[in-house]
Parts: sequence; structure tokens; C-alpha cells
Amino acid sequence: MRISLASLASRPGRRAATTLALLLLLAGCEAVASGPEQPAEGLLALSAAEGPRLEVIANGPDGAVAIGLPLPDDGASWISAGRGGVLLGATADGRLLTSDPVDPRGSAVDVAALAWRPVEATGEAGGSVPTPAWFPTWDPAGTRFAALGGDLSGGGPVTLLIIDPGERTLATIAPKQTVLAGPPVWLDADRVVLLSGSSAEPASILVDTASGKVTKGPPGERRLATSADGKVIATSAGPGAPVVLRSSKGWLADDGTSIGSVEVPEGFAEATALALDATGERLAIVWTREDGAARCDVHDGADGWRRVLSHEASVVAWLR
Repeated sequence: MRISLASLASRPGRRAATTLALLLLLAGCEAVASGPEQPAEGLLALSAAEGPRLEVIANGPDGAVAIGLPLPDDGASWISAGRGGVLLGATADGRLLTSDPVDPRGSAVDVAALAWRPVEATGEAGGSVPTPAWFPTWDPAGTRFAALGGDLSGGGPVTLLIIDPGERTLATIAPKQTVLAGPPVWLDADRVVLLSGSSAEPASILVDTASGKVTKGPPGERRLATSADGKVIATSAGPGAPVVLRSSKGWLADDGTSIGSVEVPEGFAEATALALDATGERLAIVWTREDGAARCDVHDGADGWRRVLSHEASVVAWLR
């Protein structure tokens, strides 16, 4: 029997545990029946428009379906996904939280009962996770994450935080340079890229998380995102600029090569958020209009970076 996920999702009370569990179970059955993963499945979309909400895109017999996930009690300003679908979020006041695992195919958790827990970790000197902390982003292995600690809007010092929530350990690195608001971008297990400079003259710095050494990175980009394995990078230079995809090695070498690009859609001003999936084959872009309205487009690298889905979102991430 084929049951439409879209029909089920539109019924009153769709966030009830039994309905959502059935939605995910059906999504899993359909995914097995239809073969390869669809281009948008596993996308996490965080939106603040018309009330905050968090959704995961799943596969249905009639196409992609957005399934609501519980937000932390105080909402979320950022979302990232690590190994096994464990989510990582930052609240509006800069507290860090992790969740139960999420699986759009329904095997990991009843999403209606999804629980969030404060991140607890201790540094070598005994200090706990500082507040506020922003833009937490999992490393390639999905076991540690990096975040920015400090008042990003006040111009004060910003610290790079490296946290292992499983081991409850915290390391801090002071870049001693101007750091712009934006997620830390992992190139590999030990290197993180941070945006620096100014909005008018953006630059980047590379931080070695093992040694704390800081070196100069390529300039000119205002938005960066890497695939979970760190091998592909997506960049945007700001208003009117396309999103360009490169190998991370090519970007670091500043060799001018690229593997694809996506132009700014008509009516929009710039890309304000980027997300690549685990291997850099799917790209989600949040485009923003001059009035602040936002739209997320998903592009499929296996099909010439064709747009395959548009959805409302201000922050995006991919499940692993």
C-alpha cells in the first residue's frame, strides 16, 4: 500500500509521536524502494520566518517532504549535524546544545520526542564552556566541533573553541586577529578556516587545532562552507557574486580552478549561508533579498549543479 507522506504531513496533529514515527518509517521504506538517495533528502532547514521551526527533508512517493523537528526550549540560531545524525545547535543567547540522533529514514529516533541537552566540557585550567558561543560546527569525523566564543557584534576578542562533547573536553585558541561572524570551516581533522579582515576587505586565517598555530589563508570570500570530508569548498565573495565550488586544495593554492558555480537568482542580492553534504555532491544555498527575505535552494552536483528544490530557511545543514 502506498501512502502519501505529503498527505500525512498535512493532517492536524502531525507532530504527534505516532504520526511522525510513521512518516519516517514510510520515508525509509520508500527510499529503499526507489533506490538512490534523492538530492534533497537529509537537509536540515532552520527558519525564523512566521515563527521559528526546524525541519528535515525526507523522501516521499510524491517527492520531498519537510518533517518538523522539536527545537530547543529557547529556540536556535544555528544548526549543524555530526556523526550518526546528532545535531548541534546554538541558542539565541549563545548556549550550545546537542540532540538525540535524527534519521530521515526513521531508524534512529522518534523525532517527536527529540531531546536537547546542554554541552558540558571542561578545559585544562578547569573552565567550562563560555557563553556566548556561536556557529558550532562538527569536524570531519563528527565527534568534535569548533565554535566561536565572544561578543561578535561588540568587536571584542574572539576565541576559537574546540570541544569534544563525548569526552567533555574543551580547548581554546586565541587567533589574536579580527574574526568575522561566520562558522568555523574544517579542512581536515586539524585545520579550521576562520573569516577575518573586514566586510569591505574580507580575508581568512587557518588555525591548526593541534598546535594553535595561525597562518594566512586566501582572501576575498565572505561566505565559506566545506563538505563533511573537507575535500570540497563552496565560497561566495558577497553581494552579486556567484557561489563557486572548488577543491579545498585548489582554493588553498589560490590556483583559480573550480568545479562548478551557481549564479545569484533573479530578485536576490547574495548568498548568506552555504552547506555542502558529506562528499560535496549536494549544495544548499540560502539566498537573501535586499529586504531580508530568504530562500534556500538545493543544487545537485551529479546533474550539473541544477536546482532541485527550493525551501524556506535561514540556516541549513546536511545530516551525515
